[in-house]
Amino acid sequence: MRGVLDRLVRPLGRAAPHTGGRRRGHGPGHAAVGGRVGEHLHVPRRHQLRLHGRANHDHAYTPAVTSYDYDAVLTECGDPGPKYAAFRDVIARHAAVPDEPVPEPSPKLPPTDVTLTDSANALVCAEFLSPGEQFTDPPTMERLGQAYGFVLYGTELPALGDRVLRFTGGVGDRAQVFVNGAPAGVLERERHEDTLHVRSPEYGARLDVLVENMGRANYGPRIGDPKGITGPVTLDGEPLENWTCHPLPLDRLPELPFRGTDTPVAGPSFHRGTFTVDTPADAFLALPGWTKGVAWINGFNLGRYWSRGPQRRLYVPAPVLRPGANELVLLELHAASTRTVRLTDEPDLGWTDET
Repeated sequence: MRGVLDRLVRPLGRAAPHTGGRRRGHGPGHAAVGGRVGEHLHVPRRHQLRLHGRANHDHAYTPAVTSYDYDAVLTECGDPGPKYAAFRDVIARHAAVPDEPVPEPSPKLPPTDVTLTDSANALVCAEFLSPGEQFTDPPTMERLGQAYGFVLYGTELPALGDRVLRFTGGVGDRAQVFVNGAPAGVLERERHEDTLHVRSPEYGARLDVLVENMGRANYGPRIGDPKGITGPVTLDGEPLENWTCHPLPLDRLPELPFRGTDTPVAGPSFHRGTFTVDTPADAFLALPGWTKGVAWINGFNLGRYWSRGPQRRLYVPAPVLRPGANELVLLELHAASTRTVRLTDEPDLGWTDET
């Protein structure tokens, strides 16, 4: 027990960046936590002090947010939170507390606007990101040897007019459907959707399906669930065959065919902008006006953003930045009403399921 107390009392170092985790809520306030810590310190020594994580027990399939927070003693960027002082105060009633100062918050980058001046169509970029592979039936992401990211599936529609497109095994986990490059709809596993009305403008119209893996279950019967298209796809009940598949793990970004533009771009697209930093420091990427996608700075994947929330800003660790020119790339899956984002000095993890 004394070893645990020693680690809690002493000033803690900066937390390492973490790219995953579910933030289900803030939990009890620091005053309540202080009381609970005091209760633990009064129990007999044979009792174990257990540190409980948060988990989703709503029996629903919902994605995890990018940031690792849990309303912990230290924030995601390693700064002491309100509970840090509460823990020290309570522990000091039961054990000697080292006379050491509380760590100062890390320096933060001054607010900086970044304009994304270049864009590239993501469906076209698939050829630059990975070679196409041919299959009679659409394979799962696992069959393609891929664990995370996206897969772009493509085939032809052998019919004209209004049709019913059905994914008999569902999708894992979110599918955007395009006919001749035009958006036809979105299907989400979270909403138990597997059928979509499409309009084919011609025989042999191009059907593209961009499927996003939104995360893996880490406990329970859904561990190992397949991702991507997870069963036959039919058009008016007839199977669609002869698929071309592009695995898009997006663990690294090669050179893409960017072109300069100053107007909003609709549809899945990569966007690029540059900004200058004098002294690297922690920051938070705010994306008001953007819908859903993935962000990179200098090739480092910051995580996913979604206007649906709850998280509103992505943590940018100081080591990701460099003095001088820095590059920001976004993969926006839908559309944006602006071409600007902002690096700020404060996080915004949004609402919780307890508010």
